[in-house]
Order: sequence, then structure tokens, then C-alpha cells
Amino acid sequence: MFKPLDAVHLRPTDRAADAWFGDPVPFYWEGVYHLFYVWDQGHLILPRVCHSWGHFISRDLVHWEEAPMAIDPELEASCGTGTVWHHGGIFHLYYLGRYFTTNGVMYETMCHATSTDLITWTKDQANPFSQPDLSIYSVKDWRDGFPFWNEEAGEFWMLVTASLKDGPEPRRGCLALLTSPDLQTWTVKEPYWAPYMTRHIECPDLFEWNGWWYLFWSGGRSPEVGAFYRRSRSMFGPWETPPVDTFDGAAFYAAKTAGDGKRRFLFGWTGTRKDDTDTGHIQWGGHGVVREIWQDADGYLWPKCPAERLALGVPAAAPAFVPQLGEWDGLSVAHTWGLAYATAEMPKHYLLRCSFTPAGRTQRFGLFLRTDDRLTGGYQVLVEPERNRVGLTGFGAEGKAQPQPMVRSLDCRGVERYELTVVVSGSIVEVFVNDRVALVNRLYDHRGGSVGLYVEEGAGAFGDVVVRELPVEVW
Repeated sequence: MFKPLDAVHLRPTDRAADAWFGDPVPFYWEGVYHLFYVWDQGHLILPRVCHSWGHFISRDLVHWEEAPMAIDPELEASCGTGTVWHHGGIFHLYYLGRYFTTNGVMYETMCHATSTDLITWTKDQANPFSQPDLSIYSVKDWRDGFPFWNEEAGEFWMLVTASLKDGPEPRRGCLALLTSPDLQTWTVKEPYWAPYMTRHIECPDLFEWNGWWYLFWSGGRSPEVGAFYRRSRSMFGPWETPPVDTFDGAAFYAAKTAGDGKRRFLFGWTGTRKDDTDTGHIQWGGHGVVREIWQDADGYLWPKCPAERLALGVPAAAPAFVPQLGEWDGLSVAHTWGLAYATAEMPKHYLLRCSFTPAGRTQRFGLFLRTDDRLTGGYQVLVEPERNRVGLTGFGAEGKAQPQPMVRSLDCRGVERYELTVVVSGSIVEVFVNDRVALVNRLYDHRGGSVGLYVEEGAGAFGDVVVRELPVEVW
């Protein structure tokens, strides 16, 4: 019925239009994942941007089909992100209606469409149904509506990305609250959450899981940018900050969740970089990426690579690692006071899994990616047990600019064995460690055909190396 996609990372197939994937809106219904997204053309260059809603469909999070566009701009200049929701036998799609005045001033409103089959959508004749109350909020932000039924209040609520009228200018980002008795008439209320922490609190997501309420959003919290969460025992807060409150680095954005009641998945996007270089700034729009999130015994959430994605591609021949430096016995490294590494040839696009068991106070270990035997350039996955961190960065000739490193915290206390998964596909590199850390980045400049295993100032043994060759991806 729909067009199948053969890709590791989601992107619209209309390459002639230079179309990109932005702001995913996942929705699970009767065994099927519907992944709506903001169809981007031009990397959000205002005021020329003209967004529509695209639509992907999957039953297994691996094989996807491309459905027709869900909504296109009509009276709106652009249709931005929001939420798909089911109530009373009807599917509701809430979205940003962006408009421009004759002199080019942009303003935002909340709009609404309905469907009976998730494929064909009818816009509400009452659009736009909501605009900011200027006695409380700024005129410039009013988007990303997230509706839900509040049983305790006995009414429908909606969280909206907004900005306060007053307060420190860089920290006015908040979640406005709308209420409704019937999904028809919405009343603007005081903010649901206004932490005076950042300029934007975008793409909110709220859900309950085993007695905890979780509030997700994307934005900045100096010096960090990305996807964050808070938790509470009540949907009314107060919202507690977890020890690790992010799910990836700055290249993973606009993350929202969907699940089947047993598992929950986090969908986001990673942008292209300007001029297709490692040091170019991240642009708005790119490819879709997904993580599974899981809840530990203490109620904290962590990202991991979904099991379905570990079966991507086809098995490749076992890599034959050749020692280049240090004392190696198979994949085991005797103690080194500096660097020990071994390299092997790798398919152009691949998924690699391996383990590492450190011995003693090993300072650093990991993988070299897209490099050569002499390490003249490439990328580096690093795990530093005594610093409790994981990183993804580049290396090359001295003085050559490198991509900004992505770094995440990892509690290494008591860890005896590390499990690493790396997905290298086109310009996208994803790293997963111990079902606790996920990192994605765009890496363009180095395209060597080797991968390396390495240890710095320590010893240990690599094992369980598995490689799968992935379909060809665009850069």
C-alpha cells in the first residue's frame, strides 16, 4: 500500500526536493508504530520555511513504509510539530500553525485536525483554536501542543511550548497550560512549569510509568543542548532532576516517546552539518533516530539500542585484527603505559558489537572508527572508567579542526565488563555503552576503511566481536 524504505536512519525519499526529517511525533496503535514528523525543506530558514507533516509506518521498528503526507499548509504558512492522540474513537492531531504578517513578522498558533484511520486528516474549521494570552505569555512562542485527560481535574489539559512575558530574557521558556471540558473550547492558564532555566522548553511529553511521572522536553540548559527529563510522584510535580537527566548529546533533539504498554521507545532526529563538514554547525532537520528507554529499580530512565536494530543488515566476516602497537595476545592487551591498538578492515557501513573487560586501573579504552593502520585521521569512541565518562570525537593531523566532542557520564563503579555497540552509516555514527549511554553525531571528513581496538594506560581483553554490514546510506 505504501512505499517501503530501505534505510538505517529515517529520511523522506523525495531527494529532489532536498527534504529532511525533523521533530518526530510517534504514536502506537494496534500493533503499528506511526511516526509522524515535520517534513523539512531548507533547514528551517525563516521566513521561507514551509513545513508539512510526513508519515512513516512500521510494525517492527526496522522495516518502514512511507505513507502519504498527513497535513500540508493551506491557510497556514507552515505546519509545525505537535501530538497525535486518540480519544472517543477519533484520532486528533494538534500542530503549530505558523503565520507571517505582510511585513514578515512571524507568529504562532495552535491548530487541530482529525482522522478515523490515521491516514486521511481533516483540518478543524475553527483553526487556529488557541493563541497566547499576552498578559502572561510572549507573542512569539505558542507551539508543540501535548494533550491528555486529567482524571483528577476532570478535564482535558494541554501543555504548550511558550515564553513568559516577563523575567530574565534568556530564561523565559515555559510550558503553558490549556484546559478544556470538551476538546472544543480551550482556556489559557498560568504556566504548568516555568523553571526560568532556558529560552525554550520544546516538544513536551508526559507519561506515567510504574508509579513515576516523567516530563520530557528538548531545549538548552547552558552549556548543554539536547533532550532532557524530570520525574515526580505526581503529574503536578514538583519535578525532580535525576543524576543523569539527558538521553544523548547535542546532536539528538526533539525526542518524544511511544510504547506498546510493555516497552517504550524514544524518537528524535540528528541534523546535518553545514557544508557537510565535521566542524559545520548542526542544521535543523536531518535523519530520524530511535532509542529504547528502560526504567531501573530506582525509577531512573536510561537509553539503549533496541534489540530490533541489532539485527539490521547482514552478517559480515569476522574481522582479523592486526596488532599495530603494544603487546597483544589475540584480542587481549598486556599492560601498557601508553597506547596499544590493533586494526582490521571494515565494510563501509556497519554495526559492530564487542565487549571489553579491563584489568587493573585502565585509564581509557575504546574504538577507532573510519581510520587507517597509521591513525592518520578518523574518529574515536572512548571510555574512561576513572573519569566515569564516554566520549565520541575526531582525531587527525595536528592543527586540523575536529568535530566538537560528544561526552556523556557513565557510572563505572563496580563495572567489570563493558558492552559497546557502534552503528556507522553514512555520516551518522551512533554509540551505545552498557545500556546506559547513547551518543550520536554527524562525522563527514574521515572515511578510512579500518576500525581499531585500543587501550591506553592499562590492560584488558576485548571479546564477542560481531559485525553486520548495513545497507548503503547517503552522507
